[in-house]
Amino acid sequence: MPPKKNTAKKRAAGGIAERFSGPLGSPVRNGEEVLPTVSAEPELPAETHSLWCLICRDGADGDVVLYQCDTCPCVMCSRCINVPAGHLDTVRRINVIFLCLSCHSERTRRNPAPYFGFYSANLPEKGGHPVLPDFLQLRGNFETASCSLLASTPLAIIHFIIGASDEVITPIPILSRYLEHFYPNGGYTYLEVVTRGSLNLSDILGPLDAFSRFFSNHSKQDSGWLFAGKIKGKFIAMSVSQVLSTVFAPYVSLLKAANIVFLVCGSVVEYEDSFVELKQAILDLNVASTIVFPATRFQLLVATNFLLAMAELVMVEQLDLQKSFPTLLSLSNRLGQHTDVIVMTTVDDTINGTQLSVTTFARAHLQTKPWGISVPAQCPLCGSTTSWSEKVGVTASNETYRVKAPAQAAVINYVYTCTYVECGKRQGKSPHRFDIAKPLGGLVGAAKSKNSGWFQSPSTIFPPPPPVHSSPISPTSSITKAKRSSESVEMTQSTRKRARN
Repeated sequence: MPPKKNTAKKRAAGGIAERFSGPLGSPVRNGEEVLPTVSAEPELPAETHSLWCLICRDGADGDVVLYQCDTCPCVMCSRCINVPAGHLDTVRRINVIFLCLSCHSERTRRNPAPYFGFYSANLPEKGGHPVLPDFLQLRGNFETASCSLLASTPLAIIHFIIGASDEVITPIPILSRYLEHFYPNGGYTYLEVVTRGSLNLSDILGPLDAFSRFFSNHSKQDSGWLFAGKIKGKFIAMSVSQVLSTVFAPYVSLLKAANIVFLVCGSVVEYEDSFVELKQAILDLNVASTIVFPATRFQLLVATNFLLAMAELVMVEQLDLQKSFPTLLSLSNRLGQHTDVIVMTTVDDTINGTQLSVTTFARAHLQTKPWGISVPAQCPLCGSTTSWSEKVGVTASNETYRVKAPAQAAVINYVYTCTYVECGKRQGKSPHRFDIAKPLGGLVGAAKSKNSGWFQSPSTIFPPPPPVHSSPISPTSSITKAKRSSESVEMTQSTRKRARN
Protein backbone atom coordinates (compact mmCIF):
# COMPACT_ATOMS: atom_id res chain seq x y z
CA MET A 1 0.00 0.00 0.00
CA PRO A 2 1.38 3.46 -0.88
CA PRO A 3 2.59 5.54 2.10
CA LYS A 4 0.49 8.36 3.52
CA LYS A 5 1.17 11.90 4.90
CA ASN A 6 -0.29 12.50 7.27
CA THR A 7 -12.19 25.61 47.76
CA ALA A 8 -11.41 21.93 49.03
CA LYS A 9 -13.93 19.50 47.64
CA LYS A 10 -14.91 16.05 48.86
CA ARG A 11 -12.60 13.42 47.39
CA ALA A 12 -13.84 10.14 48.90
CA ALA A 13 -16.80 8.52 47.16
CA GLY A 14 -18.78 7.73 50.31
CA GLY A 15 -21.38 9.52 52.36
CA ILE A 16 -24.78 9.57 54.08
CA ALA A 17 -28.17 9.67 52.38
CA GLU A 18 -31.76 8.64 52.98
CA ARG A 19 -32.60 5.15 51.72
CA PHE A 20 -35.32 5.01 49.10
CA SER A 21 -37.00 1.98 47.55
CA GLY A 22 -38.70 1.93 44.19
CA PRO A 23 -39.58 -0.42 41.34
CA LEU A 24 -36.57 -2.10 39.77
CA GLY A 25 -35.34 -0.06 36.83
CA SER A 26 -37.66 2.87 37.51
CA PRO A 27 -36.17 6.37 37.09
CA VAL A 28 -35.57 8.30 40.28
CA ARG A 29 -38.03 11.14 40.78
CA ASN A 30 -35.96 14.26 40.92
CA GLY A 31 -37.17 17.81 40.59
CA GLU A 32 -33.61 19.08 40.27
CA GLU A 33 -32.63 17.17 37.15
CA VAL A 34 -29.22 18.02 35.71
CA LEU A 35 -28.92 18.33 31.96
CA PRO A 36 -26.49 15.93 30.28
CA THR A 37 -23.16 17.17 29.02
CA VAL A 38 -22.42 16.01 25.48
CA SER A 39 -20.10 17.03 22.68
CA ALA A 40 -21.33 19.97 20.65
CA GLU A 41 -20.71 18.18 17.35
CA PRO A 42 -20.30 14.51 16.41
CA GLU A 43 -16.70 13.45 15.89
CA LEU A 44 -15.46 12.78 12.36
CA PRO A 45 -15.12 9.09 11.48
CA ALA A 46 -11.67 7.69 12.15
CA GLU A 47 -9.43 6.26 9.48
CA THR A 48 -8.85 2.56 9.09
CA HIS A 49 -5.16 2.74 9.99
CA SER A 50 -3.45 4.21 13.01
CA LEU A 51 -1.85 7.64 12.78
CA TRP A 52 1.08 6.69 15.01
CA CYS A 53 4.21 4.75 14.14
CA LEU A 54 4.46 1.31 15.68
CA ILE A 55 8.11 1.93 16.62
CA CYS A 56 8.49 5.55 17.76
CA ARG A 57 4.78 6.24 18.48
CA ASP A 58 5.06 9.53 16.57
CA GLY A 59 3.06 10.75 13.58
CA ALA A 60 3.98 12.10 10.18
CA ASP A 61 5.23 15.67 9.77
CA GLY A 62 7.29 17.43 7.13
CA ASP A 63 8.82 14.89 4.75
CA VAL A 64 8.06 11.93 7.03
CA VAL A 65 5.63 9.41 5.59
CA LEU A 66 3.68 6.56 7.17
CA TYR A 67 3.73 3.13 5.56
CA GLN A 68 0.40 1.38 6.14
CA CYS A 69 0.45 -2.35 6.77
CA ASP A 70 -1.74 -4.34 4.39
CA THR A 71 -2.69 -6.96 6.98
CA CYS A 72 -3.43 -4.89 10.13
CA PRO A 73 -4.11 -1.25 11.15
CA CYS A 74 -0.48 -0.57 12.15
CA VAL A 75 1.80 1.93 10.42
CA MET A 76 5.56 2.54 10.42
CA CYS A 77 7.20 5.86 9.64
CA SER A 78 10.09 6.60 7.28
CA ARG A 79 12.23 7.63 10.29
CA CYS A 80 12.12 4.13 11.73
CA ILE A 81 12.64 2.05 8.59
CA ASN A 82 15.52 2.81 6.24
CA VAL A 83 14.23 2.42 2.68
CA PRO A 84 17.20 2.88 0.31
CA ALA A 85 16.93 6.14 -1.63
CA GLY A 86 17.11 4.30 -4.95
CA HIS A 87 14.04 2.21 -4.09
CA LEU A 88 11.67 4.86 -2.72
CA ASP A 89 9.62 4.90 -5.92
CA THR A 90 9.57 1.09 -6.01
CA VAL A 91 7.98 0.67 -2.56
CA ARG A 92 5.33 3.27 -3.41
CA ARG A 93 3.91 1.33 -6.35
CA ILE A 94 0.27 0.27 -6.12
CA ASN A 95 1.04 -3.45 -6.46
CA VAL A 96 3.58 -3.46 -3.58
CA ILE A 97 2.43 -5.04 -0.30
CA PHE A 98 3.77 -3.68 2.99
CA LEU A 99 4.05 -5.96 6.02
CA CYS A 100 4.68 -4.16 9.34
CA LEU A 101 7.18 -5.40 11.89
CA SER A 102 4.42 -6.63 14.20
CA CYS A 103 2.89 -8.88 11.54
CA HIS A 104 6.33 -10.09 10.46
CA SER A 105 7.23 -10.95 14.06
CA GLU A 106 4.01 -12.90 14.49
CA ARG A 107 4.64 -14.90 11.30
CA THR A 108 8.26 -15.70 12.18
CA ARG A 109 7.89 -16.31 15.91
CA ARG A 110 8.95 -19.96 15.65
CA ASN A 111 11.14 -19.69 12.57
CA PRO A 112 13.11 -16.40 12.52
CA ALA A 113 13.56 -14.78 9.11
CA PRO A 114 14.95 -11.48 7.75
CA TYR A 115 12.54 -8.56 7.63
CA PHE A 116 12.11 -7.22 4.08
CA GLY A 117 8.86 -5.30 4.68
CA PHE A 118 7.84 -4.74 1.05
CA TYR A 119 6.69 -7.54 -1.25
CA SER A 120 5.52 -7.66 -4.85
CA ALA A 121 1.81 -8.31 -5.45
CA ASN A 122 1.29 -10.67 -2.53
CA LEU A 123 2.33 -11.68 0.98
CA PRO A 124 5.43 -13.88 1.32
CA GLU A 125 3.42 -16.95 2.38
CA LYS A 126 1.34 -16.55 -0.79
CA GLY A 127 4.26 -16.28 -3.17
CA GLY A 128 5.11 -12.60 -2.83
CA HIS A 129 8.80 -11.74 -3.33
CA PRO A 130 10.80 -8.96 -1.62
CA VAL A 131 11.15 -5.83 -3.74
CA LEU A 132 14.28 -4.68 -1.90
CA PRO A 133 17.67 -6.25 -2.65
CA ASP A 134 18.48 -6.62 1.06
CA PHE A 135 16.65 -6.76 4.37
CA LEU A 136 14.91 -3.61 5.61
CA GLN A 137 17.00 -1.84 8.24
CA LEU A 138 15.27 -0.63 11.41
CA ARG A 139 16.15 2.57 13.24
CA GLY A 140 14.69 1.84 16.63
CA ASN A 141 13.16 -0.75 18.91
CA PHE A 142 9.63 -1.54 20.01
CA GLU A 143 8.40 0.95 22.60
CA THR A 144 5.08 -0.90 22.86
CA ALA A 145 3.97 -4.52 22.77
CA SER A 146 4.40 -6.06 19.33
CA CYS A 147 0.62 -6.64 19.11
CA SER A 148 -0.27 -2.99 19.85
CA LEU A 149 -2.55 -1.23 17.37
CA LEU A 150 -2.08 2.35 18.66
CA ALA A 151 -5.54 3.93 18.48
CA SER A 152 -6.50 2.62 15.07
CA THR A 153 -10.23 2.10 15.75
CA PRO A 154 -12.92 4.50 17.05
CA LEU A 155 -13.18 4.77 20.82
CA ALA A 156 -15.77 6.18 23.20
CA ILE A 157 -15.38 6.99 26.89
CA ILE A 158 -18.72 7.37 28.65
CA HIS A 159 -18.62 8.78 32.17
CA PHE A 160 -21.86 8.19 34.08
CA ILE A 161 -22.09 10.60 37.02
CA ILE A 162 -24.90 10.06 39.51
CA GLY A 163 -25.93 12.94 41.77
CA ALA A 164 -24.74 13.08 45.38
CA SER A 165 -24.52 15.56 48.24
CA ASP A 166 -20.97 16.49 47.18
CA GLU A 167 -19.32 16.62 43.81
CA VAL A 168 -17.27 13.51 43.08
CA ILE A 169 -13.78 14.57 42.01
CA THR A 170 -12.49 12.10 39.43
CA PRO A 171 -9.44 11.80 37.15
CA ILE A 172 -11.60 10.90 34.11
CA PRO A 173 -11.41 14.35 32.45
CA ILE A 174 -7.59 14.12 32.68
CA LEU A 175 -7.83 10.70 31.07
CA SER A 176 -9.95 12.11 28.27
CA ARG A 177 -7.52 14.95 27.51
CA TYR A 178 -4.74 12.38 27.32
CA LEU A 179 -6.67 10.22 24.84
CA GLU A 180 -7.61 13.14 22.58
CA HIS A 181 -3.97 13.34 21.47
CA PHE A 182 -4.20 9.96 19.75
CA TYR A 183 -7.23 10.89 17.62
CA PRO A 184 -6.36 14.22 15.94
CA ASN A 185 -8.60 13.46 12.94
CA GLY A 186 -11.60 12.22 14.90
CA GLY A 187 -12.78 8.83 16.04
CA TYR A 188 -12.69 9.57 19.77
CA THR A 189 -15.74 10.61 21.79
CA TYR A 190 -16.01 11.56 25.45
CA LEU A 191 -19.42 11.87 27.05
CA GLU A 192 -20.40 12.84 30.56
CA VAL A 193 -23.88 11.54 31.35
CA VAL A 194 -25.00 13.32 34.52
CA THR A 195 -28.71 12.70 34.26
CA ARG A 196 -30.98 9.84 35.18
CA GLY A 197 -32.92 10.25 31.96
CA SER A 198 -31.79 8.32 28.90
CA LEU A 199 -29.93 9.73 25.93
CA ASN A 200 -29.95 8.30 22.43
CA LEU A 201 -26.24 7.48 22.47
CA SER A 202 -26.45 5.61 19.16
CA ASP A 203 -27.18 8.85 17.33
CA ILE A 204 -24.45 10.74 19.21
CA LEU A 205 -21.67 8.18 18.94
CA GLY A 206 -22.16 6.47 15.61
CA PRO A 207 -20.28 3.23 14.82
CA LEU A 208 -17.58 2.42 17.38
CA ASP A 209 -15.31 -0.56 17.97
CA ALA A 210 -14.33 0.05 21.60
CA PHE A 211 -16.13 1.31 24.68
CA SER A 212 -14.91 2.09 28.16
CA ARG A 213 -17.39 3.20 30.80
CA PHE A 214 -16.70 4.93 34.09
CA PHE A 215 -19.34 5.12 36.79
CA SER A 216 -18.81 7.80 39.48
CA ASN A 217 -21.06 7.97 42.50
CA HIS A 218 -21.19 8.06 46.30
CA SER A 219 -22.18 4.92 48.17
CA LYS A 220 -24.01 4.72 51.49
CA GLN A 221 -21.46 3.58 54.05
CA ASP A 222 -23.85 1.57 56.21
CA SER A 223 -25.47 -0.47 53.43
CA GLY A 224 -23.60 -0.19 50.12
CA TRP A 225 -26.59 1.50 48.47
CA LEU A 226 -25.84 4.13 45.81
CA PHE A 227 -26.84 7.79 45.82
CA ALA A 228 -29.67 8.39 43.38
CA GLY A 229 -30.54 12.09 43.44
CA LYS A 230 -32.90 14.25 45.54
CA ILE A 231 -36.46 13.97 46.80
CA LYS A 232 -37.90 17.09 48.45
CA GLY A 233 -34.43 18.57 48.74
CA LYS A 234 -32.91 15.56 50.46
CA PHE A 235 -30.36 13.23 48.87
CA ILE A 236 -31.58 9.66 48.76
CA ALA A 237 -29.91 6.29 48.13
CA MET A 238 -31.29 3.24 46.35
CA SER A 239 -30.16 -0.35 46.04
CA VAL A 240 -27.37 -1.16 43.60
CA SER A 241 -29.71 -3.08 41.28
CA GLN A 242 -32.23 -0.22 41.16
CA VAL A 243 -29.64 2.43 40.33
CA LEU A 244 -27.70 0.41 37.76
CA SER A 245 -30.79 -0.85 35.97
CA THR A 246 -32.06 2.73 35.76
CA VAL A 247 -28.77 4.14 34.46
CA PHE A 248 -27.62 1.36 32.13
CA ALA A 249 -30.83 -0.30 30.90
CA PRO A 250 -31.35 2.08 27.93
CA TYR A 251 -27.84 1.38 26.65
CA VAL A 252 -27.51 -2.40 27.07
CA SER A 253 -27.28 -3.23 23.35
CA LEU A 254 -24.95 -0.31 22.59
CA LEU A 255 -22.55 -0.85 25.47
CA LYS A 256 -22.35 -4.63 25.29
CA ALA A 257 -18.85 -6.12 25.74
CA ALA A 258 -17.40 -2.83 27.05
CA ASN A 259 -14.96 -2.36 29.93
CA ILE A 260 -16.48 -0.63 32.95
CA VAL A 261 -14.75 0.95 35.96
CA PHE A 262 -16.74 1.66 39.14
CA LEU A 263 -15.43 4.71 40.99
CA VAL A 264 -17.40 4.21 44.20
CA CYS A 265 -16.48 3.43 47.79
CA GLY A 266 -15.97 -0.12 48.96
CA SER A 267 -19.21 -0.39 50.91
CA VAL A 268 -20.71 -1.70 47.66
CA VAL A 269 -18.41 -4.71 48.06
CA GLU A 270 -18.35 -4.83 51.85
CA TYR A 271 -22.05 -5.66 52.21
CA GLU A 272 -22.93 -9.04 50.73
CA ASP A 273 -26.37 -8.04 49.43
CA SER A 274 -24.97 -5.03 47.55
CA PHE A 275 -22.07 -7.04 46.15
CA VAL A 276 -24.39 -9.78 44.90
CA GLU A 277 -26.59 -7.16 43.23
CA LEU A 278 -23.53 -5.58 41.63
CA LYS A 279 -22.31 -8.91 40.26
CA GLN A 280 -25.75 -9.80 38.95
CA ALA A 281 -26.10 -6.40 37.24
CA ILE A 282 -22.70 -6.83 35.57
CA LEU A 283 -23.69 -10.31 34.43
CA ASP A 284 -26.95 -9.00 32.99
CA LEU A 285 -25.14 -6.20 31.16
CA ASN A 286 -22.75 -8.74 29.61
CA VAL A 287 -19.78 -6.36 29.77
CA ALA A 288 -16.34 -7.73 28.97
CA SER A 289 -14.60 -6.70 32.20
CA THR A 290 -15.39 -4.69 35.32
CA ILE A 291 -12.99 -3.10 37.81
CA VAL A 292 -13.99 -2.19 41.38
CA PHE A 293 -11.89 -0.61 44.15
CA PRO A 294 -13.04 -1.92 47.58
CA ALA A 295 -11.38 0.70 49.83
CA THR A 296 -13.80 1.80 52.58
CA ARG A 297 -13.26 5.48 51.75
CA PHE A 298 -11.95 5.25 48.22
CA GLN A 299 -10.03 8.34 47.06
CA LEU A 300 -10.61 8.47 43.32
CA LEU A 301 -7.56 10.60 42.51
CA VAL A 302 -5.25 7.91 43.93
CA ALA A 303 -6.25 5.74 40.96
CA THR A 304 -5.03 8.30 38.41
CA ASN A 305 -1.79 6.45 37.50
CA PHE A 306 -3.64 3.14 37.23
CA LEU A 307 -6.32 4.64 34.96
CA LEU A 308 -3.74 6.41 32.77
CA ALA A 309 -1.85 3.12 32.40
CA MET A 310 -5.14 1.45 31.49
CA ALA A 311 -5.78 4.14 28.88
CA GLU A 312 -2.30 3.59 27.45
CA LEU A 313 -2.38 -0.20 27.25
CA VAL A 314 -6.05 -1.11 26.83
CA MET A 315 -7.53 1.89 24.99
CA VAL A 316 -4.61 3.21 22.95
CA GLU A 317 -2.58 0.05 22.32
CA GLN A 318 -5.77 -2.03 22.39
CA LEU A 319 -4.26 -4.87 24.41
CA ASP A 320 -6.45 -7.37 26.20
CA LEU A 321 -7.28 -6.14 29.72
CA GLN A 322 -6.66 -9.50 31.39
CA LYS A 323 -3.30 -10.02 29.70
CA SER A 324 -2.09 -6.50 30.43
CA PHE A 325 -3.40 -6.39 34.00
CA PRO A 326 -0.10 -7.45 35.66
CA THR A 327 1.59 -4.51 33.91
CA LEU A 328 -1.12 -2.15 35.16
CA LEU A 329 -0.52 -3.38 38.70
CA SER A 330 3.25 -3.01 38.43
CA LEU A 331 2.75 0.68 37.61
CA SER A 332 0.35 1.22 40.50
CA ASN A 333 2.10 0.53 43.81
CA ARG A 334 0.71 3.71 45.35
CA LEU A 335 -2.80 2.57 44.50
CA GLY A 336 -2.10 -0.71 46.30
CA GLN A 337 -1.28 1.17 49.50
CA HIS A 338 -4.80 2.61 49.45
CA THR A 339 -7.03 -0.12 48.04
CA ASP A 340 -7.24 -3.63 46.64
CA VAL A 341 -8.49 -4.12 43.09
CA ILE A 342 -11.31 -6.48 42.11
CA VAL A 343 -11.57 -7.59 38.48
CA MET A 344 -14.68 -9.30 37.16
CA THR A 345 -14.73 -10.85 33.69
CA THR A 346 -17.48 -12.73 31.90
CA VAL A 347 -16.77 -16.35 30.99
CA ASP A 348 -18.91 -18.68 28.91
CA ASP A 349 -19.54 -22.12 30.36
CA THR A 350 -21.09 -24.79 28.15
CA ILE A 351 -23.06 -26.20 31.08
CA ASN A 352 -23.88 -23.19 33.28
CA GLY A 353 -23.99 -20.47 30.60
CA THR A 354 -22.40 -17.03 31.08
CA GLN A 355 -20.78 -16.53 34.48
CA LEU A 356 -18.55 -14.01 36.22
CA SER A 357 -14.99 -14.77 37.24
CA VAL A 358 -14.17 -12.57 40.25
CA THR A 359 -10.52 -12.05 41.22
CA THR A 360 -9.06 -9.85 43.96
CA PHE A 361 -5.57 -8.33 43.78
CA ALA A 362 -3.94 -6.87 46.90
CA ARG A 363 -0.58 -5.14 47.24
CA ALA A 364 1.89 -7.33 49.11
CA HIS A 365 4.93 -6.16 51.07
CA LEU A 366 7.14 -8.42 53.19
CA GLN A 367 7.08 -6.14 56.21
CA THR A 368 3.79 -4.25 56.09
CA LYS A 369 1.41 -6.40 54.04
CA PRO A 370 2.53 -10.00 53.46
CA TRP A 371 0.28 -11.80 50.95
CA GLY A 372 -1.92 -8.72 50.86
CA ILE A 373 -2.82 -8.94 54.58
CA SER A 374 -2.14 -5.70 56.47
CA VAL A 375 0.15 -5.78 59.51
CA PRO A 376 -1.37 -3.77 62.42
CA ALA A 377 -0.14 -0.19 62.54
CA GLN A 378 0.08 -0.30 66.34
CA CYS A 379 1.06 -2.92 68.90
CA PRO A 380 -2.13 -3.78 70.86
CA LEU A 381 -0.11 -4.53 74.01
CA CYS A 382 2.11 -1.47 74.42
CA GLY A 383 0.66 0.99 71.88
CA SER A 384 3.95 1.57 70.05
CA THR A 385 3.94 2.10 66.29
CA THR A 386 6.29 0.80 63.58
CA SER A 387 7.77 -1.51 66.17
CA TRP A 388 7.51 -4.87 64.43
CA SER A 389 10.74 -6.73 63.93
CA GLU A 390 12.30 -6.05 60.57
CA LYS A 391 13.62 -9.56 60.45
CA VAL A 392 10.56 -11.71 59.99
CA GLY A 393 10.54 -15.25 61.26
CA VAL A 394 9.56 -17.75 58.57
CA THR A 395 7.87 -21.12 58.95
CA ALA A 396 8.38 -23.45 56.03
CA SER A 397 6.72 -26.63 54.72
CA ASN A 398 7.91 -29.37 52.43
CA GLU A 399 5.72 -28.17 49.56
CA THR A 400 7.29 -26.48 46.54
CA TYR A 401 6.09 -23.50 44.51
CA ARG A 402 6.23 -25.39 41.22
CA VAL A 403 5.70 -29.03 40.50
CA LYS A 404 8.82 -29.29 38.35
CA ALA A 405 10.99 -27.17 40.63
CA PRO A 406 13.66 -28.81 42.79
CA ALA A 407 12.59 -29.70 46.31
CA GLN A 408 12.45 -26.55 48.42
CA ALA A 409 10.46 -25.34 51.40
CA ALA A 410 7.68 -22.87 50.60
CA VAL A 411 6.94 -20.06 53.05
CA ILE A 412 3.59 -20.62 54.74
CA ASN A 413 3.80 -18.33 57.75
CA TYR A 414 5.35 -15.02 58.83
CA VAL A 415 6.01 -14.21 62.49
CA TYR A 416 6.18 -10.66 63.84
CA THR A 417 7.43 -9.54 67.28
CA CYS A 418 7.20 -6.10 68.88
CA THR A 419 10.70 -4.63 69.36
CA TYR A 420 9.77 -2.00 71.97
CA VAL A 421 11.96 -2.91 74.98
CA GLU A 422 9.18 -2.21 77.51
CA CYS A 423 6.48 -4.10 75.59
CA GLY A 424 4.51 -6.38 77.94
CA LYS A 425 6.48 -5.55 81.09
CA ARG A 426 3.65 -3.56 82.67
CA GLN A 427 1.29 -6.48 82.11
CA GLY A 428 3.87 -9.07 83.12
CA LYS A 429 3.88 -10.55 79.62
CA SER A 430 6.41 -11.23 76.89
CA PRO A 431 6.63 -8.78 73.98
CA HIS A 432 3.59 -9.07 71.73
CA ARG A 433 3.97 -11.58 68.94
CA PHE A 434 1.63 -12.66 66.16
CA ASP A 435 1.80 -14.55 62.90
CA ILE A 436 0.16 -14.30 59.47
CA ALA A 437 -0.54 -17.51 57.59
CA LYS A 438 -0.30 -17.61 53.81
CA PRO A 439 -3.75 -17.75 52.19
CA LEU A 440 -4.54 -19.49 48.93
CA GLY A 441 -3.20 -17.65 45.90
CA GLY A 442 0.17 -16.34 44.79
CA LEU A 443 2.20 -13.30 43.81
CA VAL A 444 1.71 -11.90 40.32
CA GLY A 445 5.07 -12.50 38.66
CA ALA A 446 5.03 -9.54 36.28
CA ALA A 447 4.14 -7.13 39.11
CA LYS A 448 6.72 -8.40 41.62
CA SER A 449 9.80 -6.57 42.88
CA LYS A 450 12.37 -7.48 45.54
CA ASN A 451 10.28 -6.60 48.60
CA SER A 452 6.80 -5.97 47.23
CA GLY A 453 4.31 -6.97 44.59
CA TRP A 454 0.65 -7.85 44.13
CA PHE A 455 -1.01 -10.93 45.59
CA GLN A 456 -3.70 -12.61 43.51
CA SER A 457 -6.38 -14.54 45.38
CA PRO A 458 -8.05 -17.54 43.74
CA SER A 459 -10.89 -16.55 41.41
CA THR A 460 -14.46 -17.28 42.40
CA ILE A 461 -17.39 -17.89 40.06
CA PHE A 462 -20.73 -16.06 40.19
CA PRO A 463 -23.30 -17.40 40.42
CA PRO A 464 -21.63 -20.26 42.28
CA PRO A 465 -22.16 -23.68 40.69
CA PRO A 466 -24.86 -25.77 42.35
CA PRO A 467 -23.53 -28.21 44.95
CA VAL A 468 -23.11 -31.81 43.86
CA HIS A 469 -25.23 -34.03 46.09
CA SER A 470 -24.21 -37.68 46.29
CA SER A 471 -27.02 -40.23 46.33
CA PRO A 472 -27.66 -41.61 49.82
CA ILE A 473 -26.76 -45.27 50.17
CA SER A 474 -29.40 -47.30 51.95
CA PRO A 475 -28.36 -50.07 54.39
CA THR A 476 -30.12 -52.63 52.17
CA SER A 477 -28.16 -51.62 49.08
CA SER A 478 -24.90 -51.73 51.07
CA ILE A 479 -25.65 -55.25 52.26
CA THR A 480 -26.61 -56.31 48.75
CA LYS A 481 -23.37 -54.86 47.32
CA ALA A 482 -21.31 -56.57 50.02
CA LYS A 483 -23.07 -59.88 49.33
CA ARG A 484 -22.45 -59.56 45.57
CA SER A 485 -18.81 -58.71 46.24
CA SER A 486 -18.43 -61.77 48.44
CA GLU A 487 -20.06 -63.98 45.82
CA SER A 488 -17.74 -62.51 43.17
CA VAL A 489 -14.68 -63.31 45.30
CA GLU A 490 -15.89 -66.87 45.85
CA MET A 491 -16.56 -67.33 42.13
CA THR A 492 -13.11 -66.01 41.28
CA GLN A 493 -11.42 -68.35 43.74
CA SER A 494 -13.44 -71.30 42.37
CA THR A 495 -12.48 -70.37 38.81
CA ARG A 496 -8.80 -70.23 39.77
CA LYS A 497 -9.00 -73.70 41.39
CA ARG A 498 -10.51 -75.18 38.22
CA ALA A 499 -7.83 -73.52 36.13
CA ARG A 500 -5.06 -75.05 38.28
CA ASN A 501 -6.68 -78.50 38.04
